Amino acid sequence: MMSVTNNKFQRELGSLYALAIINIVFSGLAMALGVSTSIQNIFTLIASKELMLYQILRTIIGFIAFGISLRWLISSSEILNEADDIKDNYEEKRENVTNEVLTGLILQMTSYYRQNKAKIKKLQVVSGVGGICFLISGTLTLANILPSLIVEPSPWIIAFQILGLALSFGIGIAGLLITHFFYKYSSTWDYRLQKSADAEKAFEKQLEEN
Repeated sequence: MMSVTNNKFQRELGSLYALAIINIVFSGLAMALGVSTSIQNIFTLIASKELMLYQILRTIIGFIAFGISLRWLISSSEILNEADDIKDNYEEKRENVTNEVLTGLILQMTSYYRQNKAKIKKLQVVSGVGGICFLISGTLTLANILPSLIVEPSPWIIAFQILGLALSFGIGIAGLLITHFFYKYSSTWDYRLQKSADAEKAFEKQLEEN
């Protein structure tokens, strides 16, 4: 029984740790892409000396994506730092995991989620909004590429445009998938916390009756 619980704890801890790292990686990529998109379109506006709606829109979206990605990165780093403490604690005791040790680790994980519940909920929203922003950016890039294919510009230009399109859609989809994974994680622990609260109330009621 303890072996099953231990394996389940390892999977959940590993999943949390991986999700935090994935968030950091993609938020960093999102920041870089947001900045490059904004700067590229600013230079285009300066060079053209005209107010082009498409470039202005992409510049604004790039800055919005950068701000969201920065907050995404900070929240992900905070989640990772605290998850890393639990992971280190587990690794230290991994060779000699008793029922008492495992119970303590589970309580530590439960306390961790309770303390970071609001932060994780916000991270879900940030990941989702960031994903939508990059999907919109990818859609705008696609709309810009299609006319270019008709004109037949340099193959290198097309290649860079396609690369930017792939990154935009890739990060956008990743943001939405990460939101889904965090939602599943939160739902599981919300259920456990509710059961824990119910057990505490039942215990308190029993003490009052005795």
